[in-house]
Amino acid sequence: MDGHRKADIKLDKLLVNAENYRFDPVVNQQEAMLTMLRSQKDKILNLARDIAQRGLSPMERLAVKEAGGDRYISLEGNRRLTALKLLSNPNELPDDYPYKGVFEELHARYKDTLPTIVECVIYPADEQDIADRWVLLKHTGENQGVGTVPWNSFQKQRFEERHTKKQSTTLQVADFLKANGVDISGVLATNLERLLTTPQVRHALGFDFTNKQLTLIDPDADVLQKLKKVVDRMNAKGFGVRDIDHVTDRLKWIQDVLGLQPAPAAAPPASSPTPAPAASNGKSASPAPQPAPAAAPSGGNSATQSSTASPGTGTAPPPPASPPPPSTPSVYYTLVDPTKVLPPTIPEKIRSIYKELQIVNIARYRPAPHAVAALLRILVEITAQEYLIKKQSFSYDSHNNFRNPANPGGNYQELGAKLRYIASQCGLPGNIARVLQALLGQHLMTAELNQVMHSTIFTASGSSIQELWKNLRKCSIT
Repeated sequence: MDGHRKADIKLDKLLVNAENYRFDPVVNQQEAMLTMLRSQKDKILNLARDIAQRGLSPMERLAVKEAGGDRYISLEGNRRLTALKLLSNPNELPDDYPYKGVFEELHARYKDTLPTIVECVIYPADEQDIADRWVLLKHTGENQGVGTVPWNSFQKQRFEERHTKKQSTTLQVADFLKANGVDISGVLATNLERLLTTPQVRHALGFDFTNKQLTLIDPDADVLQKLKKVVDRMNAKGFGVRDIDHVTDRLKWIQDVLGLQPAPAAAPPASSPTPAPAASNGKSASPAPQPAPAAAPSGGNSATQSSTASPGTGTAPPPPASPPPPSTPSVYYTLVDPTKVLPPTIPEKIRSIYKELQIVNIARYRPAPHAVAALLRILVEITAQEYLIKKQSFSYDSHNNFRNPANPGGNYQELGAKLRYIASQCGLPGNIARVLQALLGQHLMTAELNQVMHSTIFTASGSSIQELWKNLRKCSIT
């Protein structure tokens, strides 16, 4: 046993270590505290607030060594000691220090309840090496079980569930597996949780969450068999979070794990040499997503292949024997195809809203048509605004009015005004301009998007929003 002893020491007898392992040695205690603040920033402030409100942890003593003159230097707990000293005496900081006011405010509020005596473990001055062995174990992880073994993600969720009384959806799946004898010790809860955030993945596995409760859609045995495949793949060598990082990754990954095949691409009739309709960018257009859960959309990547007559025969060549499968899932319940990715040149906010429209369902399972309509309304508004700023040099004036340099007196605050200008003044291709004008002329934009935002009696219709999106996709500004 080492020669340590336990004692309660007055705060003013304790010194922050100027040779703290967190930073290079400094000159004195005040410089040590300033260095700690600079390196820890908000972490020290958060710790100080917690100490002011709840006191020091009764589960952890400070470790100190004798320094002579009835003084003690901290070996372990320098962050706590720094926070406590500055709470007790903010004048330890220079007047121009940015965070001094925070400590002054906390001192004024909690000065009567701040600890003045600190529980410590005291080591003789010549036994720092012995103390440092414990410091090393505290700060370097498990050390094969000798150090602190942190909770895994499932254990953290169990603690949170017990104290918040809210049952983790991921933990419910884990419990279902363990109740059926499946070992999930090698699976990270964060990976399983990331995978299950995607509704299409849950549906492919045969379950969902109703009011945050696990609900099996398929028979128990089928769900269990599919989840076993997920566990086996997550335990397999080479698996990493990169495999399920984005929605598109998860959809491809789960199709591969479960051996699912996307809906086959429809081959054109051999007798019809009619080419696919041209889109605004000159490429073959793809069918728009149909209201879920109708027949699978083509996804927009593989255009219908036009037939070309063979020279001298007047007959169309046979379709390819094995057409490439579409990259989209066979069925999805969101407004926007979840496998689509906007290019990085698109502004971040537009890409963020687009991603949200790939998550929120508009049909079948837990649909949220009002949320989808609101997101779509924002998407259309900021896309039109971005188009006018970049293509037509529109800008906001000092009164936050959206102005057209060619017509300074015009008012383009309303979405309809922006879209009417784009449809009539921006030289859009005829087919696109006609679609946009038709939408405006029939007041579809107002009925399905504006009223859902402002009217207390108007109810969003999922099918109408899907039809509106189908037409909006024909406009180059979307």
